[in-house]
Amino acid sequence: MKRKRGFKSVLAVALTLALTLSLAGCGSSDNGTASGSGTQASPSVGTVYTIGFNTWGSGTSTFDNMGDDIAYALEVLGMEGSRVADDFTADKELQNMQNFISAGVDGIVMQISADPVLTQAADACLNAKIPFVLGIFVGDDEDRAEVSANNEYYVGSVSANLYQDGYLMGQAAAADGHKTAVLLGGNVGDNHFEQRIAGFTQAFVTEGGGKILDEARCASPAEGQEKANAMLSANRDADCIYAMVGDYAPGAINAMDALGLEMDVYVSNAGEDAVNYIKEGRVAAGGGGNDLPGPIAAALLINYLDGTPILDADGNAPEFKITPFVVTKDNVDDYISIFYEDTHPINQDIMESLVSRYTEGVSYETFEKLIESGLTLEALLAAHGS
Repeated sequence: MKRKRGFKSVLAVALTLALTLSLAGCGSSDNGTASGSGTQASPSVGTVYTIGFNTWGSGTSTFDNMGDDIAYALEVLGMEGSRVADDFTADKELQNMQNFISAGVDGIVMQISADPVLTQAADACLNAKIPFVLGIFVGDDEDRAEVSANNEYYVGSVSANLYQDGYLMGQAAAADGHKTAVLLGGNVGDNHFEQRIAGFTQAFVTEGGGKILDEARCASPAEGQEKANAMLSANRDADCIYAMVGDYAPGAINAMDALGLEMDVYVSNAGEDAVNYIKEGRVAAGGGGNDLPGPIAAALLINYLDGTPILDADGNAPEFKITPFVVTKDNVDDYISIFYEDTHPINQDIMESLVSRYTEGVSYETFEKLIESGLTLEALLAAHGS
């Protein structure tokens, strides 16, 4: 399978923290908008903002794809992106946000994978008067509500419905006739994994009559195979395994191979490795579309910086959730065609339709309509002319 990443987004992958710091003192160009001001009476296509964005890690298809799609969205909208990775640690995540602020970026597309970082990073942005939007990973619900109520530089959030993500995989496993499952994923207490477990449990156990035999939790995908090996050794008769993120699929499959086991694998947030396994028949089903919130969050931020913020009916920063879809052997080729073959699922036309400097009349309803009906696999294929 040919790996996507055309245009200049390949260059964006190489941006380092040193480059971010070198941007200190840089602000918007062309129309003279002040860095971090968040206001502009007459935005023009020529106004360029420097926007920082992070991913929880790098070197895995899940996080690399998330970052690549944000980089592409910023590029086609004429922005300068500065990209960093958090190295799977909360300390680095907070440090990256602080470094963006020190560098004087115009705004931040912020992924909060470590929930406690949100309030600290939000306070730092408030003090520095730098707008930020949450994309993909959006922190704890209560913390986010507090930030929304008290931080004028909070632009909103766009995330995947992680409960539904887990529910779809539990539903698929139950529909395939499985009655016992083991689970493999990230840290205990991590909101993103706990939501997926809750959804999987509802579909597979409560509605499907199945049973979860065991679960293995990891600090990062690097521990996946070791933890999966121990869990599967103790549960050789399990019908299936649920990997809560695609980056854990290789560890699960390598462990099965080492132990001489065969069982169906179900994967949320299916990245490139998992998609290949679907084609091979080694993964029965995967959740797709988890990368989509990042580019949409970037559009929210640019509208805010242009002085045309997107607000809900109550005048608050929006909280959008995207429903993932299921990828199986039946539709995996279509999925690959727009997510991996030298293209990006949310193309330039869609991105421009979300930004007021390109499209007149952009509103909350514009985003709502796209999220409700324009981000299914079928709709994305149509947008790409497929």
